[in-house]
Amino acid sequence: MSRVAVVMGSVLGVVLLLAAAIVGDAAPARAEPVPGRVLVLSLPTLSWVDLHAGDTPHLDALVDQSAIAALSVRDVEPLTDAVDGYATVNAGTRARGVALSGQVMEPDEDFLGTPAADVLHRNTGRRVVDGLMAFAVDAMERRNGGLAYDAEVGALGEALDGAGVPRAVVANADGLGLLRAPIFSRTAGIALMDEEGLVPGGATSPALLEDTPSAPFGVQLSIHAVGVAFDAAWSGGGVVLVEGSDLERADRYRDHVAPQQEQPMRRAALRHTDDLVGDLLVHVDPERDAVLLISPYHPADQVRLTAAALRAPGIQPGLLQSASTRRPGLVTLVDVAPTILDLAGAEAPESMEGRRFERAGDGAATGKERAADLDEIDQAARYRDRMVAPVALAFVALQALLWFAAAFALSRGTRRARRLVSLAALAMLAYLPATYLAGLVPFHDVSTLAYWGFVIGVAAALAIGASLAGARETLDPLLLVLGGVFGLLVVDMLLGAPLQLNTVFGYSPTVGGRFAGMGNLAYGQFAGAALLLCGLLSRRLAGRSAATAVAFAVLLLAIVIDGMPIWGADVGGVLALVPAVGVTAAKLLDHRLKWRSVLLWGSAALAAVAMFAAIDLSRPVDSRTHLGRLVESIGDNGLGALETVVTRKLGANFGVITSSVWTAMVPIALGFVVYLLWRAPGQVRAIRDTIRECLGGLAVVGLLGFALNDSGIAVPGVMLGVVNASLVYLTVRALPAAGSSPEVPA
Repeated sequence: MSRVAVVMGSVLGVVLLLAAAIVGDAAPARAEPVPGRVLVLSLPTLSWVDLHAGDTPHLDALVDQSAIAALSVRDVEPLTDAVDGYATVNAGTRARGVALSGQVMEPDEDFLGTPAADVLHRNTGRRVVDGLMAFAVDAMERRNGGLAYDAEVGALGEALDGAGVPRAVVANADGLGLLRAPIFSRTAGIALMDEEGLVPGGATSPALLEDTPSAPFGVQLSIHAVGVAFDAAWSGGGVVLVEGSDLERADRYRDHVAPQQEQPMRRAALRHTDDLVGDLLVHVDPERDAVLLISPYHPADQVRLTAAALRAPGIQPGLLQSASTRRPGLVTLVDVAPTILDLAGAEAPESMEGRRFERAGDGAATGKERAADLDEIDQAARYRDRMVAPVALAFVALQALLWFAAAFALSRGTRRARRLVSLAALAMLAYLPATYLAGLVPFHDVSTLAYWGFVIGVAAALAIGASLAGARETLDPLLLVLGGVFGLLVVDMLLGAPLQLNTVFGYSPTVGGRFAGMGNLAYGQFAGAALLLCGLLSRRLAGRSAATAVAFAVLLLAIVIDGMPIWGADVGGVLALVPAVGVTAAKLLDHRLKWRSVLLWGSAALAAVAMFAAIDLSRPVDSRTHLGRLVESIGDNGLGALETVVTRKLGANFGVITSSVWTAMVPIALGFVVYLLWRAPGQVRAIRDTIRECLGGLAVVGLLGFALNDSGIAVPGVMLGVVNASLVYLTVRALPAAGSSPEVPA
C-alpha cells in the first residue's frame, strides 16, 4: 500500500504544482471603478428578448454602453417571485421573503385607517419619523433562520450603513384587489433595508402613481412624481434603487385579460418604463456614477434567465461574469449585493455567498448582438430543462429493455443475436457522450425530433465504429466506448466545460446549482467509466509490465481533472473518488484491505481536497470557486459554515430519492445481477474476474457519491447505467454459443 501512496502522491503533487502555475493568471481583467453614486434600475421580469425590438431606445442605448450578462435568479425554489428575489438581493445569499414583504410604507401613510408609523410602533416598539419601513422584516428573519442557507436579512443595508453610504428606494407596484381593496406591492423596498427593516430615504406611497385606465389595475408610475422622488434621493448620493414597477403590475395583471391582450399590455408597460429610464439617466453622470440594471425575478409562469447590465467608470462595454459562475455572460442573483457594495466602495460581509460582477470579455460588437447571444443562452437553457426528464427517462427505460434483450439472447439467442445485443449495449454507453455533443447544435431552434435523431444516430455510429475498430479483441470495443465517455469529459474540463452548460446531463443556469466545472451527472459517468477502464485495462494488458501503471494513471488523471479548481472543481467528487482509488489500487497490487488502509485513504481524500483548496486560495479572491469560498467561510465563521453545507446537501439527497427517475437504475442493475446469478453463475464468476479490480471502487464511489453530492441518487444512478450496459456487453460476449468457447476467458 505504501508503494501506491508514494506513486499517487508524487504524480498528484507534480500535476498540482503545474496547475498552480496555470491558474496564476486565470482571473479575468477588471478595471477598478471609482466609488460614486449608484443607480440600481430594477426592472422585474425583463429578459434579453424584450430589448432591441424598436420600442426601448433608452434601455437599448444603456445596453450598448454597458457590460451585460444573463442573470440566473434561481433561489431556494425553482420559481422566484418578487418577495424571494428582493430578499436574496438584500442577503447576498439565497433567502426567502414572506407574503407580507410588499408592505413597505412611508411613516405618514394611511395603513387601513391607521398611520403606518403607529402600526410599526404597535408591532415592534420602533418609532420612525422618516424613510421607509418594512413591516415583514421580523417574519423574514424567522423564516430564513429555519433554512439551511445562513441568510442574514438586512445584510446589504447594514453594510452600506456601516460604510456611511446613503440609500433610498423609489417603487410602487400596488394594485387593486377584490372590492377595490389595496394590494400593497412595494417589495423592492426590502432590497436595501437594514436588519430593522428601515431604509433612510426614498418613496413608496401612492403619490408615485397616476390614473391610467388602459394600464394594469388602471394605474401606472408617474414619470414626474418618480423623477421628483429620485432627484431628492440622488442629490444625497449613495445607492438609489428605482423599480420599473409597471412591469411587475403587468405581469400580475395577466390573469385578468384575454390571451391576445397580454403581449400588447406588457409592451405598453415596457415602453412607459423605457421613458422613465430615459428621464432618470439624464441626471446620471457617466464619468462618475454607476448604473446597475437588474431583473430580480422572472415572469410568474416562466422559469428563465433575466437581464443584468453594468455601466460604470472604468468598465468597458462587453460581457459580465462573477466568481460564482466563472462563465462570461452569466451572473447570479446572489452576486447583486456584493456588486452594489463594490460600486459604493463598501466591503461585503462574510455572510454573503455571492461575488461581484466583473467584466470578462468583449462579446459581440454591438449591444444588440450581445443581447441576442444572451437570449440564445436563455432559449438553450429552457430547451434543456424541457428535455432533461424525457432524455433521462429514455436512458433508464432503454437500460431495462437492454436487460431483457440480454436475457433473451442468453436463453434462446444465437451468436448473431448476442452480437446485436452487445452492439446495443455499446450504443447505450455512447448515448451519454452523444447528449453532450448535441450541445454543439442549437436544437432549441429546430424540432425535438431532430434532437432525438442526432443523439440516437451519434450513439449508434459510435457503437458501430467501436465494434469495427476493436473487432480483433473482445474487450476492445467496450474499452473504446468507455474511453470515449471518459475522454470526452476530460477534454471538456480542460477546455472550460463548454459541453456541460445547457446539456441534459450537464447543468442549466436556470437551475443555478453549478455554472462551471464537473456536474453531478457527468461525475457519475466520469467516475464509473474511469474505474471500469482501470479494471478492464489491467485485464486487457495482463502480463505486460506497464499494465498496472496504465490502469492507475487513468485513476490519477480522473482525480486531478475532477478536483482541480480551474477544471472540475468538484469537492464531493474528490472525496468519493480518492477512497475508491485506494480500494482499486489495493486490488491492482494484490494488497489486503485493512482498517488502517481505510483510514489512510480517507485521510488521502481530505489531503487531496486540502491541496485543491490551497491552489484555489492562491488565486485572486474574485476568481475562487466554491471550494475556496467554503474554506474562507469556515475560517471566518467556524465549522458552522461546513455544517450548513452538509445539512443542505443531505436534505437535498434524501429529498429526491422518491421522485428521481435515477432511483429506478438501482433495481434494474441489481435485477440483472440476480438474473445472472440464477441463469449463469459460472459466467458471473468469469465477469467478476474480468473486472474484479474495480468492483470495490465502484461500490465506494456509488455510496459516497450519493452522500456527498446534492444530486443524491442521480450520481450512483447514472453510474449504474454505465455499469449495467458494460455488464450486458461482457455477459453476451462471454457466454459461448453451443459447441464453442467463451469469447472472454475466465
